[in-house]
Amino acid sequence: MATLKSNALVKVLVPAVLLGAAGVGMRACTSGTPEQTATQQVPLPQLTPEQLRELGIEGDTPQDTLNTLVGKLGEVQRQQGDIMKENLALKEENRKLQAGNGQVDQRIADAVSEAEDRTQKALAQQKTTLTDQFNAMLSGLAPGGGASSAQAGSGADIPVGLGLEPGHDTDISAGSDGFRWAEPQDVVPADPQQGGQGQPPHFATSFLEDNPLTREKNALERNANHRQGLDNGQDEGPVD
Repeated sequence: MATLKSNALVKVLVPAVLLGAAGVGMRACTSGTPEQTATQQVPLPQLTPEQLRELGIEGDTPQDTLNTLVGKLGEVQRQQGDIMKENLALKEENRKLQAGNGQVDQRIADAVSEAEDRTQKALAQQKTTLTDQFNAMLSGLAPGGGASSAQAGSGADIPVGLGLEPGHDTDISAGSDGFRWAEPQDVVPADPQQGGQGQPPHFATSFLEDNPLTREKNALERNANHRQGLDNGQDEGPVD
């Protein structure tokens, strides 16, 4: 009896377990399918009539819309290609301009350098000329130089060294006592025929009080005193 009861229990439990497993598997399959379907069937956003009009696809069929979008995409690509070509041309022009600016800068630098060289050469030449002139002047001012000799020979009033150095061609001669005597310019020549007749000797008067300058000065003083006396008489007025 026990054997019969156990066999009947097995017959009931095994089908029940199998049915439960099948139900769980079917539920799992059915739960994954709706998610995949929902992912594939996402609705596209609806465009307003204004947006359709701006895109130029108002009233077009889906095929017409696709053709329009493809055409616009090709136009955008062509415009992008033109822009890239213009950018390349601008880059090349910019490179040429930079190269030209570099050449201009080089020419300016060369011109400035050449001008500086000319200025330096002119300054050096002028410096050499001035140095030569200065050396010539120094050699002329030196004792016994060519300039002093030329001045002494030309009869200068006050030669270099007052004309006392040896070698100067002057009328001053040294006596036996070592002194140098100079004859005045207004010396009166002595007459040898009148030397023994008791005549007084004649001397130069240019360095005494009786000379043309002194006489002219005295005349001016007399005129000034006379004029002052006349002015004083006029200031006193007539005497009653």
